Parts: sequence; C-alpha cells; structure tokens
Amino acid sequence: MNRTLTIIVIALAAIMILLLGVVFVLVLQDTLSSDTGPTPTLAPTSVAQVTAAPAGTLPPPAVNVPSTFTPLPTSTPTDTPEATNTPEATNTPLPTNTLPPPTPTNTPVPVVIPTNTPVPVPPTDTPIPQPTAPTGARGLTATNFGLQGRSNYTVGGQIWFDFTIVNSTGGEVPYNRLGVLPRKGGTDRFDWFQQSYGGPNATIKPNGLTHEDNIKLPEAGTYTLRLAICFDGWEACNSGGGNWVTMSQEIPVTIN
Repeated sequence: MNRTLTIIVIALAAIMILLLGVVFVLVLQDTLSSDTGPTPTLAPTSVAQVTAAPAGTLPPPAVNVPSTFTPLPTSTPTDTPEATNTPEATNTPLPTNTLPPPTPTNTPVPVVIPTNTPVPVPPTDTPIPQPTAPTGARGLTATNFGLQGRSNYTVGGQIWFDFTIVNSTGGEVPYNRLGVLPRKGGTDRFDWFQQSYGGPNATIKPNGLTHEDNIKLPEAGTYTLRLAICFDGWEACNSGGGNWVTMSQEIPVTIN
C-alpha cells in the first residue's frame, strides 16, 4: 500500500510540473508579443480550449521529466521491541547467608543429690561394751595398757599384753589380785581372769611396776579386755567377789 501511494504522489507531482510549464510558456509568449507590437486583445480562453489546442502549436516543456521514475526506497519501520529488564534490573532475590547449624552444646548431666543414707545401727540385743576411761585407786594409776603385735587371736592362742602401774603414795599399797579381766556378751568372766600379780599379802612398792603377760581364751567370739585390780582380801577376790576397780580402757578383740 505504501508503494502505491508513493506512485500516485509522484504522478500528481509530474502533472503539476507539466501544468506549470505550460503556464510559463504562455507567459513568455505574451511577454515577447508585447515587445514587438501593440498588445492584441486576447479573447478569454477556457481551460478546455487550452487543453484542446494542437500539440504542435505548443513548445515542448522546459522541464525534463524522466521517462521512468525510481521510487525512493522507503524504510519500513519495524517495531523494535523495547529493551527488557536485564537480570540485574529484575528484582532477583539475593542469596541469603545460610547460617551453619548450631553447634551442639554440652548436654548437662543430671545431678543426683544423694540423700542422707542412715548409718546402720548395731543390734541392741548384743551391745559391744565401750572402753572405760582409766581410773586411779588408792594412789595407784595404770599409765599404760596395750596388746602386743605378736598376739594370736584364735581359740587357745596367746594374746600378749603389757602394762605399767604408778604408785603416787610414796609407800607400799596392799592389794590382792591384779591382771586382765575378759568380758563376753556384757558379762565379766572371772573364771578366765589372767592374774599377773597378787596374793594374800601382796603390795605395790612406791616405785610401781611394769609387766607383760598373755591370756588364752577358750571360746570363739567377741570380747573386751581390761586391766583390773581387787583390794577386798584374797578369799573374796579369788572367788570373784569383792570390789574390783578398772584401771584401764577396754580393748575389743575377736577370737576365731
């Protein structure tokens, strides 16, 4: 369609040029006639008469019109797509920093608070005799009483001991029996008494005495051993009666 319109425009332009050429020739002839003689009176000529005049009476047109006309190349507009947004212009979400997984923390170990565990109490039916603090009697004091390491704690075995008696009176102190008295099951066993010193008229001299001895126990079991002295006469002390005084602490032993 654009090509056809261009041809029509060119044809109209050629016709206009031709008409202008004709007008120019007529004006030129009129000018030349006025210079050579009186101006003739021209009758009005119609456009139809002009166009109907013989072709030989009119000069050729002064404008050279090319026989062919090459239409100028037309630029066909093309719809240029608008530039689209480049990836930089688009709202592309930026990569987010992925946090590393949290480092596991030390799992707290449950703390178990120990409860107060009651200490087992020994049976009360067979109480273990507690050691008795050393005491003095009539100016006599036991400053030492102990068992020796060579003791044999079996039935009939020798249990060795030693002791020291101090006399603070400055004179002789009479007594009847002095030795180790065993106790078993809370009962004094005078029948197993081990006498180290004594007699009907025995006395402890002013300088005291030091002695070692041993005792043998005929039965297995748990015992306590202590240093004891009796002052109430030989007969009474020998029969297990009389007033016995404890002179040392009680030492527990077990006979197997």
